[in-house]
Amino acid sequence: MNRRLLSVLLAAVLGCGGSQAAGVSPQELATTPEAAVRNFMQAVADSNISRMGQFWGSASGPATVTRQPADYQDRLVVTQAYLRQSPFRLLRTDPLPNQADRRAVQVEFDRVDLDGKRCTRAVPITVLNAGKHGWIVTGLDLNQVGTPGRSCSVTRSGT
Repeated sequence: MNRRLLSVLLAAVLGCGGSQAAGVSPQELATTPEAAVRNFMQAVADSNISRMGQFWGSASGPATVTRQPADYQDRLVVTQAYLRQSPFRLLRTDPLPNQADRRAVQVEFDRVDLDGKRCTRAVPITVLNAGKHGWIVTGLDLNQVGTPGRSCSVTRSGT
């Protein structure tokens, strides 16, 4: 994405649901890895960056609580741009070797590119048990999902 488009997108999304919240109420905590992914993806669908930050973060806790990384809002705006309007299906949950507090939730994303071609990609989303904060998303490779506005056959390597 070019910088100008990203700036416009950032302003638009933060203007619609970008207010900050301290955290998730105990009733809303994700008690399973799958619930964390579902809650995160629902926030993506709702264009609610603040809510996305409640279900994304690090071992220290959700981004809306830790305020880390410093650019977390920008990262979530880009993530929302990549994932919005992408129907998804949870395929399975796998433990990660030597990491009892983490799981890889395999998620199948279904997209249609600008040419009308259908793309289906299975992408692992890493989640962790953040203790009192419940399960939260910690890792997602957007390159594996595919770049919005590009042909399904075009993929980037690296990063």
